[in-house]
Amino acid sequence: MLSSYLFTRESGLTNPRELRSAQLSRQYSTLVLSDKRYFPTRHSGTVNALAVDHVANRYMISGGSDSRISIWDLNSREGLRHRYEIVAAIPPKKGHKYGISGISWWPFDNGMFITGSFDETIKVWDTEALEEVYKFEMGARVNAHDISSVAEHSLVACAADYTAIRLIDLRSSGAAQMLSSHEGTTVNSIKWSPTDPFMLASGGSDGTVRLWDIRRSDACLTVLSLENTIGKGVFGSVKDSNLRTESFSSTAAFSQVKSHRGVVNGLVWLENGKKLVSTGTDEMIRVWDLAPPFTRDTNTLVNFGPLVRNRYLQCINLVLSPVRDCIPQLLFFPSDTGDILVFQVLTGILVRRLAVSLNTRKRTCGLVCRGSEYVELFSGNSDGDIILWEAEQSARMPLEQKYTANLPPKNILTEIYKGLEMETN
Repeated sequence: MLSSYLFTRESGLTNPRELRSAQLSRQYSTLVLSDKRYFPTRHSGTVNALAVDHVANRYMISGGSDSRISIWDLNSREGLRHRYEIVAAIPPKKGHKYGISGISWWPFDNGMFITGSFDETIKVWDTEALEEVYKFEMGARVNAHDISSVAEHSLVACAADYTAIRLIDLRSSGAAQMLSSHEGTTVNSIKWSPTDPFMLASGGSDGTVRLWDIRRSDACLTVLSLENTIGKGVFGSVKDSNLRTESFSSTAAFSQVKSHRGVVNGLVWLENGKKLVSTGTDEMIRVWDLAPPFTRDTNTLVNFGPLVRNRYLQCINLVLSPVRDCIPQLLFFPSDTGDILVFQVLTGILVRRLAVSLNTRKRTCGLVCRGSEYVELFSGNSDGDIILWEAEQSARMPLEQKYTANLPPKNILTEIYKGLEMETN
């Protein structure tokens, strides 16, 4: 297939982006445990969170249950095995008292990052000075937080051990808004839309995935229903789906709607903002097709197979491959068995199963892709290790080199003599 891409590219029939995407897709499908690069220092507890800066794709922050925060230079390579170096670190108990639940870089530069912790605080840090800029007291254990990459409002959405979602403003250093609608005991996962700066998705212990518009007084737009499949409306029929969102959100029908038959503990948006992926302790992964005005949001019924294991209530990291790198886009799912399952996100096809060891099952918690141009996946394990997954050496070989490596070397004089012989004959 890739050789056909080379032929069509030389003929001018294929766009250079298509050839690049084909090469990177092949590389992602061959991910293996790196034997040349490693992290020398480990956390003394589970690595709960990993984050790579959006500007240079160079610096990665790791946070663990030991409350340690480390900043790594991913371009540092020392020794035969290319050891990654720590640029700066905050020792255990110095920044947060308890474990780190989440880490986010400031989306527009790498001079600031945000951490959430089980010590009921969210802190903003100056990267260069590695000093605490501001601390938000949340009053409950923070399960997850997120900051929009497209908005100008500087709001951090926080999911904690209570039913309301809190929005904190980094500019005013205070609480901006409370979003109350979840009926369980906790909100476990939260994500801003990648295209709409005012839209938010949340998942809670009540088994629901909710969409919010923070500009509205009745901010909850809808609850995604697992029964609302293609061809059905929010109440199970096309006719009922014509009801206005406002009337539906104001009724008791919300309490009857479920997105998962368990706690929702993982969310990720596709980059176009038209689809949302969720997972829960019912060990299901669901892909939702979203369409304004969000009265006909559908469960696309994508089947991800029987290997998914998800029984922990803690928020888990669902990661998508960079949209410009690979078509179809891939979903990386950290299964409770210790495997990282790689799926095609829109079809549910299992592409690869990444396992650290068949003998020891280390649960993967933190997970992050380095970003575009790098076929690198970093995972943080329950034993404190950070692991790099990269493409096999043969897959990293350029296409032209791969398909011409076994050909005999060309001699220009030989080619000329062959041409003369053909003409004389």
